[in-house]
Amino acid sequence: MSGKHKDHLPWPIPHEAMHFAGYRAMREMAAKRPESIGYGALGMYLFSHAMWLADEVRRGGFDRVVFLARDGFYVKEAFDRVKEALALPVETSYVRISRQAAFPLHFRTPDDLDMLPVWVDYTAHTPHTLLRLFAPVLPDRDAGAVMAAAGLPLDQSLTEQTWPVFRDAYRAHLWDAVRVEAYGARAAAYLSPHFTGRCATFDVGYNLRSESVIGDMTGADITAFITHTDSDVPDHRGVPYRTLYGASPYVSWVAREQFLLEDAPCCVGYDGNGPVLEAEYRSPSVAVRACQQEALVFVEDMVRTCGANLRNMPFRPADGCAAFEHFLHCARRREMLPFKENEVENDFHNGAVEDDSVFLQWRLMQTDYRAAVTGEAAAITRARRALIRLRENPGSFLRKLERKSTKSHENSV
Repeated sequence: MSGKHKDHLPWPIPHEAMHFAGYRAMREMAAKRPESIGYGALGMYLFSHAMWLADEVRRGGFDRVVFLARDGFYVKEAFDRVKEALALPVETSYVRISRQAAFPLHFRTPDDLDMLPVWVDYTAHTPHTLLRLFAPVLPDRDAGAVMAAAGLPLDQSLTEQTWPVFRDAYRAHLWDAVRVEAYGARAAAYLSPHFTGRCATFDVGYNLRSESVIGDMTGADITAFITHTDSDVPDHRGVPYRTLYGASPYVSWVAREQFLLEDAPCCVGYDGNGPVLEAEYRSPSVAVRACQQEALVFVEDMVRTCGANLRNMPFRPADGCAAFEHFLHCARRREMLPFKENEVENDFHNGAVEDDSVFLQWRLMQTDYRAAVTGEAAAITRARRALIRLRENPGSFLRKLERKSTKSHENSV
């Protein structure tokens, strides 16, 4: 970073970014409302994604861009405004899919159950929570009784030793080929019309679970565009992909997605009428919704001011995202407090693990960034994280102490 620019925006300028006309134009626009995280930081983030996709679509000759629910919603809103200004001959659509809805689709045959660890962290789940993910394809019988007969307590976390027991019990007594085939047919009936011609997809990331399912279900020619990935897993999904970032941010996942999600329930499956939406849903906080709307105003202001001239205003998309990244990684607690009550459901990954709030996860991830940048000693970072837990959620602090004490006792026996 090269320090602050004379516009007095609170975000450092990436090295050499001001050499690019597009970045200077964004910075000038954001300076009209320097107090607004939504207008400037998130606005530049959405606009940069839209411009990145517009350039990729133009060079790649794609017929359609399909945005995946729910964190593709606001990027689609931005892209639709940009593509109109640039007169891009490409169609867009929005598809409801999620890790939960896609999960049963990874298992087409009983042998596919061997790959369960590839698709989910089983140590974060119990038999009960995994059965909930398999619910769309379970037979009409007492699945809990099957697990009990196999010696698996429903609410005890799975381990390296017990997950094969779950797999074998499921394969022997709960696999229902008819339901598996029917669920796949319903998913394909919903997804296929969205994927005609040469298609690009957009999702924040990270491991192309949904994109691989879409390819299997539709047979479509798709290239996935994602903000970033955090591993080499996408290289093994069988879907070509490109990332906007060359590295994974320290503050990621729910901390960023809370600002990107559509105000709508998660898709948890498919029936004869299409997507099935989660029954219980908590709308984003007023502060998050305000940020999202302010960000779209920024995109609209850029499009209205620059119009077709946007194509003559190049910039590096990651530079345009840097202000939002700086806020996520470096915001002080008082700047984050307006978003403290916002929640994002996370049944897929958390399973049986207690669900730390988005705010707490966000603050903890910031310590990873701080440690990496400052070279802070690991012991100090652990102490800092413990104090954050104690302040934000004393219950989670005590639970961690209890688990640590129990583990130490078990190791000593």
